[in-house]
Amino acid sequence: MSKILAKRNPSSVAQTPFGSFFSRTMFDNMFDQFLNENDNPLKAAMDAAMDVAETEQAFEVKMDLPGVETENVDIQIDNNTLTVRGQRSEEKEEKDDKKQYHRVERYSGSFSRSIVLPYALNENETAAEFKNGVLRIVIPKSEDAKPRKIKIKG
Repeated sequence: MSKILAKRNPSSVAQTPFGSFFSRTMFDNMFDQFLNENDNPLKAAMDAAMDVAETEQAFEVKMDLPGVETENVDIQIDNNTLTVRGQRSEEKEEKDDKKQYHRVERYSGSFSRSIVLPYALNENETAAEFKNGVLRIVIPKSEDAKPRKIKIKG
């Protein structure tokens, strides 16, 4: 059985000793603004979406990189860690008094994504291609990481 110790007025929940200046609504607005900022590093990471698939022979990584030029992408593998860095640049429009933006969401700036792959890799055989804004990287597993059939002697 539960007891109600004190009944609260719902309109006073958001109040603080400093009045309504630090209201819950203001906090929510600041939080939402942080998540929607164009230069937010969290948003930048999400803009470089990554899929990783594994076959018996290799790992295949696909990344959506619209608006990124091939020469602005750097791919490195070190200690089974794949890192893809790049720069997405947008041409900035001059201020136009006749145009009013209601929403600006397209990201421009640098990004970096890293993923640790679970097996030894054959880094020298890695291949990458960039087509229609999608980067595809194929990283073969080393011979030690590939599955083997064991014959039973009988």
